[in-house]
Amino acid sequence: MKLDHIKDLLQITCHFNTSSITHTFAIEDSENTLKVKCIKDTFILEITSSGSHKVEYHTSIDEAAESIFNKIYSTNLP
Repeated sequence: MKLDHIKDLLQITCHFNTSSITHTFAIEDSENTLKVKCIKDTFILEITSSGSHKVEYHTSIDEAAESIFNKIYSTNLP
């Protein structure tokens, strides 16, 4: 998936931040996934890793998209 497509999905998610939209991204060569949602009534993106259960928060769509993109295509996840 291209970085621009991830940004588009995140923009849509934040645009409809009064609903409960969640996107799930598969991590290449892994069974782990990333779940992403915009916290209701905010513009804060929450990214949760299924493997480590680590949660990240981003207020920038660009930063969140880059983080997701890097995790999807990285084989060295912490």
